[in-house]
Amino acid sequence: MFRSKTARLALPVFVIAVAAFQAAYASAVILDLRSDPEDTSSSGPVLFIEGPGASAVDYTGGTPAAFSSDRRGSLLATYDGAHAATRAEVDLGGFYTQDDDFVFGAVLMLDSATFHADPFGFHPISLSLINQVTTGFDRSGDPGDFRADTFDTVEIAYFPQVSPLFGGPFLSPSVFGEQVSDDAFANFAFGSSETAIPFDVPVGIIAEHVASNETLVVTLYMMDGTGVPVEIQGSRTVAQLSSISGFAVNALAITACQDGFNAFSPSGLSLHAETSYERLLFAPGRLGTNGSGLSLSTLLRVAGEGARGFTAR
Repeated sequence: MFRSKTARLALPVFVIAVAAFQAAYASAVILDLRSDPEDTSSSGPVLFIEGPGASAVDYTGGTPAAFSSDRRGSLLATYDGAHAATRAEVDLGGFYTQDDDFVFGAVLMLDSATFHADPFGFHPISLSLINQVTTGFDRSGDPGDFRADTFDTVEIAYFPQVSPLFGGPFLSPSVFGEQVSDDAFANFAFGSSETAIPFDVPVGIIAEHVASNETLVVTLYMMDGTGVPVEIQGSRTVAQLSSISGFAVNALAITACQDGFNAFSPSGLSLHAETSYERLLFAPGRLGTNGSGLSLSTLLRVAGEGARGFTAR
């Protein structure tokens, strides 16, 4: 059942005029989150904070610059298994389905000083495409009701727990399809690889949905000294989606869900991860090379002055 949205706070953010780069980016949504959201001079998309745990997402001007052309400031999202669910979302201006190619992701940084992940817990840091009508806030279910209500969700999920039994951490692209029953896991597919996101450095994380072969592929990138993305070898993780009956999404969201099974973590908390977001991005189409398709550097590169510090290459 869809859970009502109990908190709503508009945060204006800056959008890069990607249509100026090339026509392929005309429908892209790329948000610079390093500027003070109280600056109302932006005419771009608006990021809304929704759900009962709205305090989990806020702007901070204290994030240090990560390289010479970077600027202080980011959107800070606190993923906490015991915290009420929330998400920060931006409308994509239309619906995208299993028949569409698209790319989404972020530039983010995990803080090691405040990080905690119970080895016997299981709760993700996640970034998602959602449906603003059908996607609820309960991803995990709970002991009294195992059903999830996160229908129509295309997700980058990172489970940072390292288990003495199962290993980890795990990078897991996943999709909850359209509603076919009262449990979102009834129409669900995922992939997984034992991959770590480095701490305390900006990392690019990109998901590419390829309709023709029914896959969602997630790859991690480090940012070099000039802000150019360099793939982290071994991080490429594929989810095969042929079992999904379909989905429809219309918003990009930082999704900080509550862990319904948090009480079973021996430490008392399955996850606490303070994550600084510098950029959110979505673009229709596929990644390409030599001028064909979407340019990874255009989508992800953090360097120079450009539009709020981001430039195409």
